[in-house]
Amino acid sequence: MSLNLNASSHSTLPSAYIDAVNDARFVRTFGIIALLGSILIFIGGAVAIGVGLAVLGFGSGRYYRVLGLAVIILGILGFLLGPFRIIASIVLGAGVVWKGQEVLKTLAREGKDDSDWQATRGRALTGMVLSVLGILISLGWLGLLLLAFLAGGYQG
Repeated sequence: MSLNLNASSHSTLPSAYIDAVNDARFVRTFGIIALLGSILIFIGGAVAIGVGLAVLGFGSGRYYRVLGLAVIILGILGFLLGPFRIIASIVLGAGVVWKGQEVLKTLAREGKDDSDWQATRGRALTGMVLSVLGILISLGWLGLLLLAFLAGGYQG
């Protein structure tokens, strides 16, 4: 179960729908973080580690543990070799897009009568679009690093 659950207002709704409402909040929030992280190249490994810890703290499921640990490990590797910070941003963005797709699948099946349905769908779509933009920007950074490496100008 994710954070930000207000069980009293959704007590008659299926738990999968309630999880989707909360996961959509995650998708939107971390979609913004994925985009900013890609623009700023996560500034340093410490920021990537902090984002990974935030993902771990957001939910208790396997998804949150795997994604959070992946970003943390890539952040640690980013101290050794800079491109791992960019890869951490790509991994975060891909994880957010995947969770957004899961939210949209759940919303296609359940909760259409709930007042939060449209807002939840909007949160999921917003987070997914921002994450895709972040992934594209990160891929652009990786391309530039590859060009610099091939030209002999990348110092690590």
